[in-house]
Amino acid sequence: MKGLVLMGSLLSLIVFCASSAAMDCRLGEKYYVQAKSAATAGQRIEWLHRSLAVCPNFNAWYMLGLLYKNQGQINAANDAFVQAGNHAGTSKAEANALARRAELLAATGQSFQALRAFEQARRLHPEPAPDWLETSLKNARIRSCRVLMPAEDIASFLEVGTQISRDRRFAIRPGVNLPVQFDFDRSDLNTRGVRQITELGKALTRDKIGAWSFLLVGHTDKRGTSAYNQVLSEKRAHSVKVELERRFPALSRRLKTEGRGETELLYDGDTESDHMLNRRVKVTLISSTRSN
Repeated sequence: MKGLVLMGSLLSLIVFCASSAAMDCRLGEKYYVQAKSAATAGQRIEWLHRSLAVCPNFNAWYMLGLLYKNQGQINAANDAFVQAGNHAGTSKAEANALARRAELLAATGQSFQALRAFEQARRLHPEPAPDWLETSLKNARIRSCRVLMPAEDIASFLEVGTQISRDRRFAIRPGVNLPVQFDFDRSDLNTRGVRQITELGKALTRDKIGAWSFLLVGHTDKRGTSAYNQVLSEKRAHSVKVELERRFPALSRRLKTEGRGETELLYDGDTESDHMLNRRVKVTLISSTRSN
């Protein structure tokens, strides 16, 4: 009998708490609507803080991040977008919050960290992604082509492990697109390409991933025939593997290659930037144990 009374009391408490939380969130939603219609940024921020005080939620954190971003308050904006991501209920919301954080990284000169966050956000976001995200990602990719990606930044793409969205609908295997440079219409690495491959080798032989296996996938732009580009992409991936193993013998038997030709274009346009971004070697984790 006492057990039934206790169970009834617990159920009543749970119902009361749920009802109280629902009331708080209705009040939070009211404050959020007030924030959207407020006349000044300061007033909007004040209403958003009221909303978050009674019911932390994605919309209020995200809007607060945008307001702080527009005011140049980078740290406050980043904190708000982190909280927005923590309260995201969908992969779309999570991706938007992550991409906004990437914008802040780009604005503060952290180009490769921004690129990594943009790449993750784009892969998390359901189709179609918003124009602002597509544009920001493309600009980040173009910037990355202008300088060598250091080993430390390459490793940061690969060491994060498989990323699973908060709604558990998406899993992202670690990978990085490298703008490896070749002589025109050839599979021979040029001087800049060799320097980039050297940085890649340093990354792949770091202690944390020193026994992992990777897939090197060659890609071309869409100029030329499909058959020709397929062979060229295979040769380029093989050239990268050979150069890596020559310079870093510890990578022997840890690398596999494939060519995808023009079948997985990042961009279907005809600008030189589109062609440049499509010509790449993608490095993807196969397994975290040494292959035989």
